[in-house]
Amino acid sequence: MIGDKQQGVTLIEILLAVTLFSIVIIGAVGLFISLIKNQQVLLDRAYVLNTLSYTTEYMSKAIRMAQKDITGTCLNSMENFILVAGDSSHIKFKNYNGDCQEFFLQLQDGILTLMVARNGVPQALTPANITVESLTFVLAGENQSDALQPKVSFSIKAKVKNSVAPSFLIQTTISQRMLDITY
Repeated sequence: MIGDKQQGVTLIEILLAVTLFSIVIIGAVGLFISLIKNQQVLLDRAYVLNTLSYTTEYMSKAIRMAQKDITGTCLNSMENFILVAGDSSHIKFKNYNGDCQEFFLQLQDGILTLMVARNGVPQALTPANITVESLTFVLAGENQSDALQPKVSFSIKAKVKNSVAPSFLIQTTISQRMLDITY
């Protein structure tokens, strides 16, 4: 048939379409990878926050229920709390069961781990994939002679091991339930 025009695409049009399609796909893949990385950071942050929430609650209950050591079997007589060897990251007290209890940091498998010890038997309080960067205790009313109600302030700074997520710092103050009255 004469006069019938066949329409086709030129090589330039094909190259232009492939180039635009490639740019759109590369942008979408980059966005997808960025979203996955951000999701991992958010999951790491949530994990650390949940771990520190549990740890803080556990420590708060133990410290709140501490007793004065009247007999001096755990601490010096008539003390509520002590910082072991003056170390502000190591606290010792007599718990509500009458056991000698401690919270401290210990290096395990190359990371600092928050430990709890009852009657000298240590146990990890934080999981192995959490790095505790700092633990600090501040005492007030730690003995009978200071006329202050016993209270302990502590802060914990931690993050997920090998994560790009920032560290969390949690701080709280707990007063002892047992009134600091002369026995």
